[in-house]
Amino acid sequence: MNYALNLKYHHTYSRANFSDKVPPADALRAPGYPAFLVPFVESPPTAFMLWQISLAQALLDSITVLLALGIFRRIMAEGWALGAGLLTAISPHLISASTYLLTETLFTFLMMLSLWLAVKMIRDNSRVLAVAAGLVIAAAALTKPTLQYLIVPLTGMLLVTRERGNTARFAIPLLAGFVLAFSPWVVRNLDAIGGTSDPTLTINALHHGMYPDFRYQDIPETTGFPYRFDPHSKEVSRSKESILKEIMRRFEEEPARHLQWYLLGKPASLLDWNILAGMGDIFIYPVTVSPYFSQPVYTQSHRFMELLHWPLVVLALAAAVVVWLPGFGKSSSATAVFAVRLLSLLLLYFIALHMVAAPFPRYGIPLRPVIYGLAIFMCSQILLWLTSAFSREHVQAPMQTR
Repeated sequence: MNYALNLKYHHTYSRANFSDKVPPADALRAPGYPAFLVPFVESPPTAFMLWQISLAQALLDSITVLLALGIFRRIMAEGWALGAGLLTAISPHLISASTYLLTETLFTFLMMLSLWLAVKMIRDNSRVLAVAAGLVIAAAALTKPTLQYLIVPLTGMLLVTRERGNTARFAIPLLAGFVLAFSPWVVRNLDAIGGTSDPTLTINALHHGMYPDFRYQDIPETTGFPYRFDPHSKEVSRSKESILKEIMRRFEEEPARHLQWYLLGKPASLLDWNILAGMGDIFIYPVTVSPYFSQPVYTQSHRFMELLHWPLVVLALAAAVVVWLPGFGKSSSATAVFAVRLLSLLLLYFIALHMVAAPFPRYGIPLRPVIYGLAIFMCSQILLWLTSAFSREHVQAPMQTR
């Protein structure tokens, strides 16, 4: 909020408490969400201001569902796509996130828009859409910096794909769009703080994610915020070098435990249902009133989605691997193969990134549409394989009796 107020009234990007004085500039937070808030914020805050922001975020949430459905229709039959779209529409995490002043709703919208543009880029064979996709990926990365490195594997995917046409021609326009939108922030930071970014974000990501099970010395009361209880937190988080040194020391002392945490525990935490560092369940910050507490439609949809959560995650992870196997998608269009592999790439990218950084379940909320799409796609493929196997069995049986 302070970023948005200082940006609107002082034309300065700063997290300092808003006042009549022009504050010093900083770069601790990415500028995307504060820029989104600028048209709405006012000082002092009002209930109408919060209502406007909530309404805008609800609208973005609704468009996100349509974007997801547009992608799902490219990778599976209409009925399956509608099922995945319905799961996205009733996702309690996505709905709940839109009620907070947090980046998740805007980021999810921009991320899904960039995926939709990338798929349409392939379908329409359009370099203009490649530039647009690059621009939106940058906008998403400027909202949540974790996405800024996706441009590297995505460009690599375009360069190496040769199965149905040459997608390499989209790599340069995509990169151009990304650089065009992202570079002004880098140049601004060089001028304002003397560096391309604030190292605090990287340090915190490494620091907050180094505690197995998000606990300090396995003390239950420290769950979610172990760094607040660690008396050495300030010392080990002085710099990137000091935090990396501490992580290496911990691996040397308990290699098995930390390998398990980094390779298995972190992905499981990122994809977990329960918002660990928050109120819990689907809520990030405490709420006193919610339709998920009392209204039957919401409570039942919550229960339904919670029961399905881990089966959907497992199916999505299986799909994320299957789509890269040799021979996959021989009977599918180039657009369909690219689209499903793009969803897989994004899911695997997020998992890999948070195996290094802090895997708070909140950070996995934007992955919900991707998980639902891949999971339902996997269901459609399993049914297709079973149907094919059953058909072959019945064709071969009469021949064997002759």
